[in-house]
Amino acid sequence: MPDSTSRFTVAADDGVPLVAYVDGPADAELTVVFVHGHCQDSSCWAEVGVQLEGSAVRAVRYDQRGHGRSGLGDVESFTFDQLARDLDAVLRALVPRGPVVLAGYSMGGMVSLAYARLHPGAVGARIVGLALVSTAAGGLADNGVGRYLRHPAASMLHRAVLRAPRVMERSKRAGGAVCTLLGRRREAESWLRVLGMVLANETSVVTWSRLLAAFAVLDEFASVGSLAGVPVLIAAGTDDRFVPIAHSEAIASYLPGAELVRIPGAGHRVLAERADAVAAALGRLLDRVRGDALAAAG
Repeated sequence: MPDSTSRFTVAADDGVPLVAYVDGPADAELTVVFVHGHCQDSSCWAEVGVQLEGSAVRAVRYDQRGHGRSGLGDVESFTFDQLARDLDAVLRALVPRGPVVLAGYSMGGMVSLAYARLHPGAVGARIVGLALVSTAAGGLADNGVGRYLRHPAASMLHRAVLRAPRVMERSKRAGGAVCTLLGRRREAESWLRVLGMVLANETSVVTWSRLLAAFAVLDEFASVGSLAGVPVLIAAGTDDRFVPIAHSEAIASYLPGAELVRIPGAGHRVLAERADAVAAALGRLLDRVRGDALAAAG
């Protein structure tokens, strides 16, 4: 992040502290709110943000509950509805006025869709554009690695986390160390290397488990149609094994006016692998948003 970044703490509706970072001109006419993925934090968008410097936008990034420097909250609060309410709290506190573009990566895109469902009146009024990167609106358990979300072993894991979170936390970290060691010589998108990164991550096992359970029943397709009136970017890597590009194509099928960007050879970690391609596509989205604003003013 730039040296001029300011840090804020926003209270969610249930009191959980959400840490947020803001940079860019305070008088910018447009704000981009970046929403990160599962077992990550706001820094995952940093490289894309750097490449957007000079685009005259204000950038807001925040750590979702249970991630980064934000608070944990109640175990039962890890639902997409609650995460969308957290996004709304950040918007109310840090972007009380002016147009906003939501940029959601992976789980962040799912949260953005949940927000659109809970606040349909904001789409087109406050929310003037969306970027949905390496994400899905539903069906995560139907293909790819996501098929394990509904495996009986997943249910056993979730019950064990609820009963003995401290023991499972130690097991999670130990498993991360083993997977990282065994996966060193594997390709970057191999399930073993990615599992190692996820398990070794600082995100608590409670957050990790509860959100995996939420992924299994995700269905935000009803939210997608409400985006038809605003510019939308849908982007994904062609080699994503964790949220296959078919999910992005499914969202695009509901939005014929959206730009669908296929990033050749990129996996799920597209923000790290191809920040340049994501930033370029996001820049085009911002140009479309500004063009629509000029057309409306004319």
